[in-house]
This record gives sequence, structure tokens and C-alpha cells, in this order.
Amino acid sequence: MTFYCGIDLHSKKSQVCIIDQDGKKVKEANLNNDLSLILEFFKPFGKDVHIVIECTINWYWLVDGLQEAGYDVRLAHTLGLYMITGAKVKTDRRDAFKLAKLLRMGEIPESYIYPNKKRPLRDLLRRRAGLVHERAECYSSLRVQFMKYNLNTMSGDGVKRLLPSDIGIMPVPQEVKDYCVMILQRIDLLSSQIEEIDKRLKDITLEDPRFKLLLTLPGVMYVLGLTIYYEIGDISRFSDARQFASYCRLVPGISQSSTTIKKGKGKKQGNHYLKFAFTQAANIAVRYYPKLRKFRDKHANRRKGSVATMVANCILAHKIATATFHMLKEGVPFDEAKLFG
Repeated sequence: MTFYCGIDLHSKKSQVCIIDQDGKKVKEANLNNDLSLILEFFKPFGKDVHIVIECTINWYWLVDGLQEAGYDVRLAHTLGLYMITGAKVKTDRRDAFKLAKLLRMGEIPESYIYPNKKRPLRDLLRRRAGLVHERAECYSSLRVQFMKYNLNTMSGDGVKRLLPSDIGIMPVPQEVKDYCVMILQRIDLLSSQIEEIDKRLKDITLEDPRFKLLLTLPGVMYVLGLTIYYEIGDISRFSDARQFASYCRLVPGISQSSTTIKKGKGKKQGNHYLKFAFTQAANIAVRYYPKLRKFRDKHANRRKGSVATMVANCILAHKIATATFHMLKEGVPFDEAKLFG
């Protein structure tokens, strides 16, 4: 007999509910987050148990453990589970039961289970982005200290070249000098950590043929190439280029009711790392590729207002994302002629 299981996963405990193929509740329990306990709970039902887990922050250990034990596991996208999150009465027991029922009906809004071998590398790359952002905040904090004493005469590059000895000769109180030196020390630490992450990812990824293909894209250098490479995962999970572009947040959503149509709905659904990578690539590409700059400017001139260039840049980013999909699917490098063909 086939069974269906919903797991409402929390930080310390999990509510587990199993139903049969007729939709009747067979067994439920609230278990500690211990893989051995959860596997023991499933033991009487054999391996013919289909399991769904809501995509929360701590799903890695449970999904990997259940898959290694031979179970069919699905990951449910939280955003698509409004039937659970929007219910008037919401409890862990109800949530687990509803997850199991949705799985039985084939109505789970499924989320991609990123391969566990590459998952730490993708997460490391995401942490790198956080370190870069933190370093940028340090530079901003440094400039704020100078502005207080009307010393904000340096360019951004000038601030980045500052040394502790330069701080020492500035006409500011000693307490401010000491704090600025602390900021420089923090910047040095963050820079060394970023370089260490870069080296580790470079050693692992640089020789991969798919990564080399990404480096042929206009505007894509090493870091953007890494972001695209690790955030996509397996390109075969996308049925076509339109689905891929939507996942990259490069396709506006539409809300239609009768004759009323509004665009822009759901703009935060999808992978924001990929949107950043492709929009940044488009920004860089227009500097070196005349055809791409002409394409971007044509779309910008069709629009009015301060957002015209931004919208046109997103259109170009969509083009580059579409090219990326076909390149990875077919295993071919970038071809500018095909981009506008």
C-alpha cells in the first residue's frame, strides 16, 4: 500500500502525519528533530511512503537523511502553501495533515532540492556576497566619520586606498582616529576572507566546461559567472527559456480579472541572486558590446521617466538569461548573432 506523509518542520520538533491512499489519517506524532526517531516512525510502513516537507531554513539535514534512507521526498514551496498559512485555524497537526493531503492529490507547489554535494559551495558563495556588502558598509561608515569634520573630499577609490598612517595625520580627535583604524582593520579582515572564498571556489569550479561557457557571456566575469553557475544548479529542471527567465525574476507578473490587467505582480518571486547577476552583466555588457548598447538604448528611448534605462537594462538582462539557458542546454558558447536572430 502507498502512504503519504506531511512533515511540519520546526527548529526543535517536527509534526509528522501519515495518511493512506484513501486520504485517511493512519498515524501522527510530534517528534524531536532526531533523524533516528523519524526513521523509526516510518519503519512499520516500509519504503513506499511519499514524504513532503515545507521548505524552511533547516530542511537540509532532514531531506538528505530521508533520501539516503531510500524515501521519495518532495520539498514544498512556502509561498504556494496559502491554503495552510492563510487558514483561520492553523496548528501544527493541521499543517502536517494538509501537506500529506496535498501530496496525495499531486497539488504540492514543489521547490527544487539543490544537490547536496554542491549545496555548501552555493551557500559559501552567498555568504561571500554578504561579506562584500558588509565591507561596503565599512567604507560608508568611514566616510561618515570624515563628513562630520568636513573632510569628505576623497573619491570612493581614495577611501579604499587609505592606510592607518593616513588616518594619523588627519585633523580629527584621537578617538575618531582610533575608530577609523578599527574600521580599516575590519575591512582588511573581510577582504582576506573574501579572497579565501574566491580561491576555494576557483580551485573547484574553474575547469568545469559549463562554467567556461558562462564566461563567454557578455558582461559576465568570474564572480557573476560563479553566481549564475551555482544558483542555476541543473539547467534541465527548467522546461524552457521562459520558465528560466521567470525564475530569474526577469519576467513581470500579471494579474488579470475580466478586462482589467495589471503587470508587476509577484516581482519578488524567484531567485534574486540570478536577477542581480544578469542585470549586473547587462550593465557591464553595454560598455563593450555596441549591439547590446544599441538594443538597450532603443528600449530606453521608447519609455519616459527616470526608470526608462533601468527597465531597458532588465530587458537586456532577459535576453542574456535566455541565451544562458540555450548555451547550457546545448553546450555551446555565446553567439551574439543568435542573440538578435
